[in-house]
Amino acid sequence: MIADGIFIYGTLREGGRYRTWLERTHPQGWTPAHAPGRLFHLPAEGYPAMVAGQEPCAPPPEPGWVLGEFVGYEDDEDLEQALADLDALEDVEGGLYERRVLPVLLENGHRYGAWTYLFPEDRLPILEKVAVELESGDWGPYLY
Repeated sequence: MIADGIFIYGTLREGGRYRTWLERTHPQGWTPAHAPGRLFHLPAEGYPAMVAGQEPCAPPPEPGWVLGEFVGYEDDEDLEQALADLDALEDVEGGLYERRVLPVLLENGHRYGAWTYLFPEDRLPILEKVAVELESGDWGPYLY
């Protein structure tokens, strides 16, 4: 699957503490979107963790969807520059998050591929023990 943008679901969303970090990457725009997966809140750290999942049969906002925003860029070069900048924030090199392409469903029903920062699936058992799973798929209540 080809990535047409970035899917964000936590501190980079509107109202999040790192939104200005995203804005400095000069996105062309953003729109509400959903991606398949499970979402957790890490209380001690104050940020979310998403683990990719199979696309649910039922449309959003049913369980199995994570709410976020699809962020688009003017061209592939702008997208690559944004990813390089965001990889540092998400500590991809250190292994905190990994970046993968997931299918996203926009509010208007269009589907795209989007780079998404995910917790590695092998950490799921730890998340299930120490984090709060957000059945709603929305980290919005924790934005500040």
